[in-house]
Amino acid sequence: MKTNLTFKNACISISICVFTLVAQAQEGFKCGQTIVTENWLKAHPELLEAYIKNQQQIPTVPTNDLQSKAMASAAPLYTIPIVFHILHLGGVENISDAQVIDQVAILNRDYQKQNADTSSVVSTYTNNIANVRFAFQLARIDPNGNCTNGIIRHYDPNTVWDANNFSYFAYTWPRDKYLNIYVVRSINIQATAYTFLPSVPVPVSADVIVTLHNMVGSIGTGNPGTTSRVLTHEVGHWFNLQHIWGTSNQPGVTCGDDGVTDTPITKGFINCNNPANAIVCNPGIIENIQNYMDYSPCKLMFTNGQSQRMLASLTSTVNNRNNLYSLANQAATGITSSTTNCIPLVELSIPATRTVCTGTALSIQSFTSNANSTLYTWSVSNGASINNPSAANVLVTFNTVGTYTVSCVAANSNGSSTASCVVVAVNGVANFSSTSAESFEAATLPINWSILNPNTTLAFWSLTNAVGSQGVQSMFVNGENAPNNSVEILQSPSFDFLNSNNATLTFKYAYARQTATHADVFKVQASKDCGGSWQDIYVPNMNAFANGSGGVSSTLFIPTATQWKFFDLTNNLNNYNLLSEPNVTLRFYFQEDATTGYGNRLYLDEINFTTTNGVNEWTQAHAYQVYPNPAKDKINMAFTLSEATKINWCLTSIEGKTVLSAPTAPYAQGTHHIAIETNGLLPLGIYFLLSDFNGFKMVKKIIID
Repeated sequence: MKTNLTFKNACISISICVFTLVAQAQEGFKCGQTIVTENWLKAHPELLEAYIKNQQQIPTVPTNDLQSKAMASAAPLYTIPIVFHILHLGGVENISDAQVIDQVAILNRDYQKQNADTSSVVSTYTNNIANVRFAFQLARIDPNGNCTNGIIRHYDPNTVWDANNFSYFAYTWPRDKYLNIYVVRSINIQATAYTFLPSVPVPVSADVIVTLHNMVGSIGTGNPGTTSRVLTHEVGHWFNLQHIWGTSNQPGVTCGDDGVTDTPITKGFINCNNPANAIVCNPGIIENIQNYMDYSPCKLMFTNGQSQRMLASLTSTVNNRNNLYSLANQAATGITSSTTNCIPLVELSIPATRTVCTGTALSIQSFTSNANSTLYTWSVSNGASINNPSAANVLVTFNTVGTYTVSCVAANSNGSSTASCVVVAVNGVANFSSTSAESFEAATLPINWSILNPNTTLAFWSLTNAVGSQGVQSMFVNGENAPNNSVEILQSPSFDFLNSNNATLTFKYAYARQTATHADVFKVQASKDCGGSWQDIYVPNMNAFANGSGGVSSTLFIPTATQWKFFDLTNNLNNYNLLSEPNVTLRFYFQEDATTGYGNRLYLDEINFTTTNGVNEWTQAHAYQVYPNPAKDKINMAFTLSEATKINWCLTSIEGKTVLSAPTAPYAQGTHHIAIETNGLLPLGIYFLLSDFNGFKMVKKIIID
């Protein structure tokens, strides 16, 4: 008998279990259990002690006669209610009920030793193939006491799953009553599925299994090969099994122990070459390469020791696993019921509130789960036109400015449910079609700009009169008040790029990170449908973003002149084909560190939309000239005014740094000449002369040679 690792040593040796070779050997299966555990405990080191304590409280073998008798029983005694939450956007990830039902059948097969391929188990383990005696059944009653089929669909962009964002676990049913499985399109770690051991002190909503849709079942998007047993593996983790090689390192690297007495020390395997000769760690001892908790593509079995460990977890009070199989819970979740009279649950393919441009025809899909719908009834307020209002999917046209409520009723013989959304139609004409510069120097937020705070009122974009890149004001986010994951959005007016000759869009920023590990997010997003949908057009590396400006600062960041940085967004707009659009809105999105929050500040200023529209006419009417160009020691600006005008100008480098400027001054009607002396002190290169004539802005490119 081998010596088990102490849990403390095992905990210290947690390492990432996913590696590139597995993709080939495992038909794409990669387990993320150790990745998410490591990430969570790094973010919350204060929970490590609770982690160790929890594991010590979970027995690893049955501790009473009832459990021992259960191990000897021929019939499954432990029935576990299960619910699948399918997050989707109407794509292939919206798998069928049949595929889910097929997966439940696979779990029952594998956990009850009903798989015919146990005949392929090598002779060393033939007499140690466990019938775990777990039975899995889709729930029939939901937490609110309503009829369910245990397969709930959620139209949700979080199907593109962020394993580090615990707000994504929005649909979890009580973990002491149901085993929750989230089915998603993609996961942002190198894993195709993951869960946490019951000892890991995560939020109760995260005590679930997350899996890719194509790791579910053997039909539909699933695969009849090894990947159909991904959930067999992950359910093992959920009931306190470690990888067969333990937590020592990646499989195939270091010999390790999983804490189960009848699984020999092993390195773990990523292939199935001659299982009868899988002798690596100890001479003469064949390792259990065919174990469900290995990475090999020939997983066929649990051992009796693993079965005892899972049973001990199921009967433990840690995370209330012991309530799952109780007769009271079977009744509460409908396991003992034959009720199938469920009503359809309906969701719509657009968010609860959606903005569109006037004249837009919006395609809206309905998605039902829980039961089939035989009747659809659509309605829309305020006279918007709707085609075929009895179909499952409709086209609604919003011709005038206004707010509309769109509703869909899905019904069958058992009843109906309703889903609604609010559509706000706004003027589809851009706010700006010619040059506009915004330096936020007014006392209030400029017209047509807006501030959105989706999840907190503690942090927000606001005006500051303490600092500006040129003037005395700018916009900033008070990150020092922002809790983890909080989002702050500054939204611009709309710009007409289609009818604006040679349009450019630039801005300046200043930013400092609170710590070197602070993982804030900044991005510029664009919408060409009046804010109905957004796409990321600029997402900088935040380390470089900060290092180019304020770097790392634990004190409140107030930028100096040299810490303001210039960015030209025009190429980004062009890369997303937005320079040919007549109505583009931008928003500046800032998100605090996901686990720590309370960072430092981000500032924005001089968000300038520059075009040549109207410039030629103005130039001709006012005899406007800038010469010579290229220039050396002096730049001359000449013009004729038809009326008294306030004028200011500045000369900036190509990076946006102001090198010369003049304050606003009044000029009388008539002809004027301004000489800008450079005295040969400017480095050779490209500069921009920005002039403001009573709000009419001119930009001239100047070459200093």
